[in-house]
Amino acid sequence: MTRKYFSSRNKHKKLSLEDLYEKLQNLYLYFLDRDYFKESGMKNKYVSDAIKYEAAVKLSFQPFPITNWDFYSITPEHIFDTIEYLFDKISKPEGWIYHQNDGGFAYQDYESYNKELGQREFQEMANMFLNDFEDGYELSSNGEILSLGEDIVKEILLANILPYESENVDSKIQHAVYKWRTRNLSLADRKDIIRELADVFEWLKKTKNLEKVLDKKDDSLIFELINRFEIRHHNPSQKGNYDKNIWYSWMFHFYLATYHAIIRLLIKNEEKV
Repeated sequence: MTRKYFSSRNKHKKLSLEDLYEKLQNLYLYFLDRDYFKESGMKNKYVSDAIKYEAAVKLSFQPFPITNWDFYSITPEHIFDTIEYLFDKISKPEGWIYHQNDGGFAYQDYESYNKELGQREFQEMANMFLNDFEDGYELSSNGEILSLGEDIVKEILLANILPYESENVDSKIQHAVYKWRTRNLSLADRKDIIRELADVFEWLKKTKNLEKVLDKKDDSLIFELINRFEIRHHNPSQKGNYDKNIWYSWMFHFYLATYHAIIRLLIKNEEKV
């Protein structure tokens, strides 16, 4: 595991956008210098035309040369896109053997490349600084940059999803949390995610599980919130004149925290039987 140093561990200073871009450059050059991009066509600051063309098609801009962006290209979206793209292209070189080309010329080169190990090292190095930008981000093991959230809610977002009921509970919670942590969610996206969380409680209620750990009045509070604020139904008695940015965030974390409490109570209750 990559070691974090004092300032990063203690959050003494958040990274600016310019700092983040500088970190990206050093991340790229560090692995480029060690031939981790050689298999993909990048070596000694040389980038093949094929890689440049592919990057321009797959991304919303041309990231190469990564060390020489103009001012208007330096945005969080461009930096994050580039990190994800590099994650897909990295592989760790292994071994050193003699090869022979079609003309009979012998030369030395790497024996093979290990993509999984290369991506793991890249992920660990990237997360050393992504955590320090804004409210914190991380590069996941499948190469996607996700939001960590503010410190006060980070533990809820990262809490373990305890195995309970795979299809109707566990997978739905995992999907909702994953979607919430992606960047640039619209209000409609947030509303859908909250509805997904509410559906889990609906299933727990219909299967008579909720009543095992909650009184009826506490049970009704969960559904009253979602029904009165235009999340699931639409009728004149519902409230619609509220700041949805603030309330949707609060509702998501309320339901997620409630889920964690209820599932742990249910598991504890079943262990006693």
